[in-house]
Amino acid sequence: MAGFGQTVKETKQAAVVEPVKQVVTGDPFATLRAEEKAFKHQLLTHQFIGIAGHDGTCKSAIVLDAFVNDESKEEDAILQCIDFDNGTAVLNSAIYNDANIKSWNPWTMSLNDRTAHDYPATHQRMMDLMKYFITEAEKGKPIWGLLVSGIDSWLEVCNHNMRIVDLGMAKDAIQSADYSGSGMEKIKSQTAWGMRNSRFHQLTRLSRDLVRLGVRVFWETHLSITNFNYKSGSVDEWKPAWEKKTNGYLPTILIMQENQHHDEEGELEKTTFTATYTKCKTNPELVNQSRTVFVTRPDGEYTWNGLPDLYDGTL
Repeated sequence: MAGFGQTVKETKQAAVVEPVKQVVTGDPFATLRAEEKAFKHQLLTHQFIGIAGHDGTCKSAIVLDAFVNDESKEEDAILQCIDFDNGTAVLNSAIYNDANIKSWNPWTMSLNDRTAHDYPATHQRMMDLMKYFITEAEKGKPIWGLLVSGIDSWLEVCNHNMRIVDLGMAKDAIQSADYSGSGMEKIKSQTAWGMRNSRFHQLTRLSRDLVRLGVRVFWETHLSITNFNYKSGSVDEWKPAWEKKTNGYLPTILIMQENQHHDEEGELEKTTFTATYTKCKTNPELVNQSRTVFVTRPDGEYTWNGLPDLYDGTL
């Protein structure tokens, strides 16, 4: 009579099923070969650029100015703008008045509760806008570029959706902003922040798809010192207000700065606005180089240079 161990061993052996060998007929990579054969050498824009700076440092202006002054663009080319803070719409209306600069409001209004915006619906609207631009570019529509104005607001949208949708900690953005109580333990976990980061970088993936189609993509954000690390405390340094991995994902990063110049008596002579390349994969010679974008003077005279690098082939 077989012992218990032997019976179990025999049962396991009987349960072993030989894998079915797949019979391959023809070329299994025929579709990929056809795709490769259809490849065409394409000279891409190479521009996926992060622009960070304090308010009023010409972040949006250098992009709108580049679009307007690029004489090589197609006649009906469009600059699409996802305008979280309404800055590009105001700037276009006040200065450029160009009908081919399209400003989209990404916010979806909330109708049923105490908050102004519906954050889950705003996230979905962002995805819909990006996918719409991609399909239009695939059809050959001349999209010169995309400017996302207010990436820090996009990060806010992702933060609230992490708490409202992914963790179920809050019913709306007001409750989501409450960092007190036991819920705080949830958002300390790597899993929670992984959800937030995954939401944020859906925009990264779709932006890269646009770049592959020859569209310039600009992300504009403010500088912030409110970044917080639970291990080391507050970070006493001005940094772009976007998800921290973004620094590694963007090929080019520009920091916009305002500098005041005074004479020996302390009187203001002029104010200069500069763009400094802290990163540039496509032209390493530009790293740590600064360009003077705008100069203002107390008497009202000013000099506007813009940033021709964005359209003259420098990048």
